[in-house]
Amino acid sequence: MPDWGIALLLALASLLWSALAISASPGLSRYDEWTYIDYSYRISNGELPIQGDELSEYARQSWSCRGMEGDIRGVVPPPCSEAADHPASSWPFEGENYNAFHPPLYFMLAGATGTIAHSLGGDFTDGARAGSALLAAAGAAALFLAIRTWKVSRLNAAGGTLIAMSVPALAQSAAIVHNDAISMLAGAAAVWLAARFFLHRNDAWFVPFAVTALISATRTMSVVAILTVGILAFMVALGSRQWTRLKPSIAIAAGTMVPYIAWTAFQNSRRPADYIPSITGLSTEPFDAGDTLAVINTLIGGGAPWGLTSPAGDWYLHPDLNSTLLEGWSWLLYATFLLLLPLSLIVIVRGKGPIRYLAGLVILLPVVTALVVQSREILSNDAYFRAVSGRYAITAVPMYVAFIAVAAHALWERSAAWFRWVVPGAGAAGYAILMLSPVL
Repeated sequence: MPDWGIALLLALASLLWSALAISASPGLSRYDEWTYIDYSYRISNGELPIQGDELSEYARQSWSCRGMEGDIRGVVPPPCSEAADHPASSWPFEGENYNAFHPPLYFMLAGATGTIAHSLGGDFTDGARAGSALLAAAGAAALFLAIRTWKVSRLNAAGGTLIAMSVPALAQSAAIVHNDAISMLAGAAAVWLAARFFLHRNDAWFVPFAVTALISATRTMSVVAILTVGILAFMVALGSRQWTRLKPSIAIAAGTMVPYIAWTAFQNSRRPADYIPSITGLSTEPFDAGDTLAVINTLIGGGAPWGLTSPAGDWYLHPDLNSTLLEGWSWLLYATFLLLLPLSLIVIVRGKGPIRYLAGLVILLPVVTALVVQSREILSNDAYFRAVSGRYAITAVPMYVAFIAVAAHALWERSAAWFRWVVPGAGAAGYAILMLSPVL
């Protein structure tokens, strides 16, 4: 089968999961889905929300009528039948949209698919979730093709993609209204740009700039994988004193910062000067100079997002979709991703060829993620996260599975023929567990 055919099958497999998850889990995700529904709904009606705005009546009703697991700080949404009779302050976080600082591209897509669904007699929220499903499916196809650029067999590239699809945080983002849905596509772009720079030695600047800018204008946090590629490329260019090779790194930095600075300045100029987000303190602490060591711990110590998939706190999946079997699979992934760290160090020291750069990216990605997350929080809110959740690092997952696929391909060429089925077998098992989880 040609590459495009396998990519299409993987996209369809992703859409099949999204369809199952959307239908099996009408309740809202605790990943702040209500704020993203509000943003999508407002932008579809020609309105751009400001951080601190009250949630629209539609978002509040969706939250009440669809429901949510548990409470937040002891507060639950009013009952569906009474939603119209309550002020916004009756909802958790005082019914505030504290996420309106995000850039608009994702919400334009979700708003468009939600509007189409509503015009066809469906529900706006389900339609907006379908926008996330489309992005995730595009990401699955793109990741397979990106891994293939590393000269990996189709079996290992497909297996690595299925493993990434089975990571619960990525799976959840494919079925809710949330700009995390860009994560698989953003991670795939990082894998492709890494091959473009380190394997094919392409130093052109425009494509890295354009790709990074599009992702930054969709979800700024999702550029961390590409940003890490740019940092490593910068280090390589400096080490080799090949100054023309700095162009992609500079382009990636510009693609990250230009949309972010422009959009942040615009949105901050619209919000009240004394605004304090209602979510403040939920997972953060006020920052002062004495907290520097605590912040450093979240960059390289126990608070850093090393494992990416720990069920203990790195992801949330709605109870309708979760199962003991899936949590067991996630612990296995967690252990596997942790084992990649010492393996990567060995490859860096003893390996040869471009796989050494992939190994370097595996080490750098959690550190860069934590640095970006904490820097933004300190500069924006004078606070820092007590620990950086692996959810913020899920754009690293495609790079991790790309490293697994490349390493497995190299080992397969030196070992028994059956080894070629290890990665695709693991991917097929992970996808099967994911699909069975809502039933179980």
